[in-house]
Amino acid sequence: MTDVRQMKAKVEAAIKRVDPKVMTGTFYDDASDRLFDTIVKGSRKISVTLRGRDFGNGGAEKIDHAIEDGLRRLETTPIG
Repeated sequence: MTDVRQMKAKVEAAIKRVDPKVMTGTFYDDASDRLFDTIVKGSRKISVTLRGRDFGNGGAEKIDHAIEDGLRRLETTPIG
């Protein structure tokens, strides 16, 4: 089990590195060992889900890929 505060900090730092203008909200679910991150930019919103094991060895690559994919989807998400 990884430290939840470190998980949140890693994800938020990676998101701000890619696009500093977005707002984020994070929620960690103990039962499923998943970190749910909501990314909001203007009137568009998307959710990215990361598993606890994504933060292990070589996890930075998985995290960056998931965030970049989420931000790419955010651009085509309908407003509302």
